[in-house]
Amino acid sequence: MPRYVINSVVRSTKHEAFVKKLVQELTSASAGVQPLILEEEVPSTKSRHVRVIWDRWKELEDEERSAIISQAYAEAEGTEASKVVTIADGLTPQEASALGLLPFKVVPARRKSDAIPLQAYEQAMLKEARQTLLGPKAKELRYARLEDAQQAYERLQKALPYSSWAVVQELTTES
Repeated sequence: MPRYVINSVVRSTKHEAFVKKLVQELTSASAGVQPLILEEEVPSTKSRHVRVIWDRWKELEDEERSAIISQAYAEAEGTEASKVVTIADGLTPQEASALGLLPFKVVPARRKSDAIPLQAYEQAMLKEARQTLLGPKAKELRYARLEDAQQAYERLQKALPYSSWAVVQELTTES
């Protein structure tokens, strides 16, 4: 049977702008919430799996997201370094959450006898949500790393003294 290789990636007019912005993020110590770049080093293959979580991906198809990430790594770290990136996934925060990539969350651990009203907890969560990948409209405070969830926990404790919070890790199982 004949073999056909079809290259059907149609680049967005914003492709180069995305690459430039991602290169900037890779080469600077940005303090912003997005994009969040998660790199997993795989010792057995000496490769890296990269996931870039970013609201701006909504505009692009999966194939172009991966192409942008690969090109950005090549420009930021060089061609040889980019060759070890074997998985390059671009995901929106909602997609990342749905796939279980934001497994840590901070939840109120309010007791019935708690003197702090429920509204105060809700206000503290709304304020903290602005600093999360899911943004101010988030219904939950979700994080990719335990360290980030612990920092949020500390901010909430400080913002609402004598409140009670818990850091929870959701585990998913495959059938």
